[in-house]
Amino acid sequence: MKTFILGSLLILAAVAADAADYTSYTGFAVDPSPVLPEAETHPSLWFRAEEVPTIRARRAQDAAAASMWEQVSSSPFLTRPLPDAPPADAEKRPIHEYYGTHSQIAIYSGFLAQIADDPGARDTHRERAIAALESAFDGPIYDLDPKVSGSPVDEIYRGVWLQSYAAAYDFVQPFLSAEQDARIRARLIREGRIVAENLHEWSSRPHNHLSKPAWGLGSLALALSDHPEAPSWLALALQAANRNTRYFFSADGIYREGSHYLVFSWINFIPFMVHYRNVSGVDQFPDWQPVMEWGIAARNGKGWLPNIEDAYIRPFPAHMVAGAYRDAPTRLHSSASLGSLLQWAHLTTDFTPFERARQAHGYNYTGATWDYPLPLMDYLTYQPGIEPVPPDVSPTVFLDGGQSFFRNTWAPDDPSQRYLLFQGVAEADNHQHFEHLSFVLFAENQMMASDAGYTRRSYGEAVRTQWYRTPAAHNVVTLAGEAPVDPAENATPVSRYRIDTSFFDFEEKEAPYPNGGVLRRAVAFPGESYFVVADLVASPQPAEATLHLHGGRGAMQGGGPYRVWAYSDDDYGPAAALHAWILGHNAVHADHQGEVTYIKEDFASFPYVTASSTGDTATFLQVLIPAAADAPRPDVDVLEAGTAVAARIRQGESTDIVLVQQAGRQATVHDLETDATFCWVRVRDRVLQAAIREGTYLRYNGRIVIQSPSPITAAFDCDPRYLD
Repeated sequence: MKTFILGSLLILAAVAADAADYTSYTGFAVDPSPVLPEAETHPSLWFRAEEVPTIRARRAQDAAAASMWEQVSSSPFLTRPLPDAPPADAEKRPIHEYYGTHSQIAIYSGFLAQIADDPGARDTHRERAIAALESAFDGPIYDLDPKVSGSPVDEIYRGVWLQSYAAAYDFVQPFLSAEQDARIRARLIREGRIVAENLHEWSSRPHNHLSKPAWGLGSLALALSDHPEAPSWLALALQAANRNTRYFFSADGIYREGSHYLVFSWINFIPFMVHYRNVSGVDQFPDWQPVMEWGIAARNGKGWLPNIEDAYIRPFPAHMVAGAYRDAPTRLHSSASLGSLLQWAHLTTDFTPFERARQAHGYNYTGATWDYPLPLMDYLTYQPGIEPVPPDVSPTVFLDGGQSFFRNTWAPDDPSQRYLLFQGVAEADNHQHFEHLSFVLFAENQMMASDAGYTRRSYGEAVRTQWYRTPAAHNVVTLAGEAPVDPAENATPVSRYRIDTSFFDFEEKEAPYPNGGVLRRAVAFPGESYFVVADLVASPQPAEATLHLHGGRGAMQGGGPYRVWAYSDDDYGPAAALHAWILGHNAVHADHQGEVTYIKEDFASFPYVTASSTGDTATFLQVLIPAAADAPRPDVDVLEAGTAVAARIRQGESTDIVLVQQAGRQATVHDLETDATFCWVRVRDRVLQAAIREGTYLRYNGRIVIQSPSPITAAFDCDPRYLD
């Protein structure tokens, strides 16, 4: 190998100073020193010549591989004619689709030129790939400005096209005449130079408009490693990508713009990492392991990533990286490899709604339907033979990056699973949603308390900013109409009091408001069967605090503090119900309508509820009980508690009492007395379990259950031997 260290290259020095602080977040970076092989070899990006029999045989190794191969071998890109280049004044879609179609014809045909069983078929595919490569980047691409909003040749598309053309060239290069090779390389080199020269001009900020073309440029450098400019291209690609990963990813793997843009970036960084490892022996996958672990921690019982931030729900393409982590230990399992967990994640993901959406509207889940050769990437990356293994650590996962996942089981497609994502990730300077300390809930195999999502169809729609980004579209508490914000730039809202037991889970997050107020929101998981959300709001002056609760795609009924959402059997799960009690001291309830979108084009208006209270403090309590569609209404009573807010929940032979109150107060409700800001007890003849936050005592029926000389936060399994 030959390593090029271009310390003086530092393109960043030439970039104008950015307004945001792109260096102080917790993200990660890979080694920026470019490594290229001693000599250029083809094929090498996806596999080498000696591996062709193995790649060809993969199709027969299991049912998943066979299905992937069927989609590849029957792809329309293997037979459709090369399209004619549109003029520069054509509409956006014909221009965009031209380059996406053209580049996919090139890569599919190039792959079959290597893999097809019949020599005659390989010849046919080779000629098609060569014809596509010899006309690569024809048309108006160099007459159009990528920086214009909505440009059909935007740099985010060029990164995908460049990787496809680079791979197609790599597949057919051994069959090219010297003249053909020179003509094709000249086209690829021209695009590489333009991307390199304009990368930071096209995108001065480190979001995906910088990283996606950078990863494409990196793949081109690896394909043309003998070219004199390849070292500088690869160095530039690594530096630009590092700017993105330092700022948009947390150290524990959260992508701050949401799962939609994670997958949209995935389609570029996964090919690049495979290419870099195969060509130069540089393995970046260990650097990315927290991202892969996040994809497992964040998935709900259907295997879907949430639609928080600017996102639709998304599957996590775990099968594409299971092979890379075949031998990697993981914090999510005591002994199995991360690769086994990723294989399990893929095999237990429900792709049904994404496939139905593709058939109905023509869009796949990648965000790059016209550009990205998804079936081919599936086949190239999938590794049969990896044993699927579920995680064996606690299914409740707390991440320092600001997301917490309350979950009672890892079992997929299990109606008994209860899942709640508690959101508190520091905002980035792009795609922000006003959703701090919000949550989404999944249970009974159905999406329940939910985020409104991304938008109806596309980023530029007015409804995206007028509704989907607003606080009212999220399960948040606003103060004077505004949602909580970060304590400082790149500073994650505070998380504290994390409790994870078999009978009670808990966490509190805190974030300030623009007016100087503070929200302390806690999530409790009593008995790991239902959820309690407790809010304490403090304001420097009297103001209206409003709690928003969205039940997702369900019909809502109820009155006063009670609501129930009934979900029909739909693409997102079976018929089910969410029973909710929304309690607040002196709260006024109101019903509203708001749009919800889980998948592009599948949008509709659904009911939600608010509870409002005015003063310099506000106290709210939500009791959220998922249930089967035909289950009776849960037995829940609102308890009189002075300025505290409390409820009693009867479940079979046991009774729970939950209470929340402002600090420094004492409450007596039912048979319970406490000075804690939150408490929970479970009773069956005696106190079975209990939990308090910031309390010195808890009495039940006059008997001391918990007593401390100073305030404590803890959960207790109450053995009667320890009760006086």
